[in-house]
Amino acid sequence: MKKNIHPDYQECSVACACGNNFKTSSTKKEIRVGVCSQCHPFYSGKRGSRVMQDGRLEKFQKKYAGINYGQKTTT
Repeated sequence: MKKNIHPDYQECSVACACGNNFKTSSTKKEIRVGVCSQCHPFYSGKRGSRVMQDGRLEKFQKKYAGINYGQKTTT
């Protein structure tokens, strides 16, 4: 490997938009992110407000309620 061409790998401070801060290693001194493991719905278990209002299945069922696509009806 060539010497003196690689950036310095150092301790880095990561700041999230939710206010969470943590340390990691990177070639940059500071990183700002929009979502982290503390505020992302997948990791935190909290669902977003839009998903809470109408899930995909409920939205589909409401949109196509009462439509018969050639299925036999049993009476």
